[in-house]
Amino acid sequence: MQVIADLHGRVVDVGDPVNGARHDAAAFNISGIAERWAGHMAEDGPGMLADCGYQGAGPTTPYKKPPGGDLTDVRKTCNYKINRLRAAVERAIAHLKNWKILKTGYHRIMTDFPDVLRTVTGLEIFRATAVGFE
Repeated sequence: MQVIADLHGRVVDVGDPVNGARHDAAAFNISGIAERWAGHMAEDGPGMLADCGYQGAGPTTPYKKPPGGDLTDVRKTCNYKINRLRAAVERAIAHLKNWKILKTGYHRIMTDFPDVLRTVTGLEIFRATAVGFE
């Protein structure tokens, strides 16, 4: 499941489900998220942030440790700052997983899952927005 979240930990968008075990970068493209959010990739600024599984897919990712070496202090600092910002996405994913239908595992007709995921995403976005207006 590919999730776009803001820096406040609120779900903004979820990609279409991708069948099978896929690498994060492949699922990013197949799910439709890459195409829908192409204007938010890191060209002139941080744009979209992701973990190391998305290297080469467009979003800004932490630096990987070079083979047989260590990261420079500057790169370690960059990774620390990127990962602190990415924590908001992990909170957003946790909020989605609090919905019982996603928490316990989806055990229904798989062709209905995209609709269920879109419904849960819409409800979570509404919930997060409504909480902000209290």
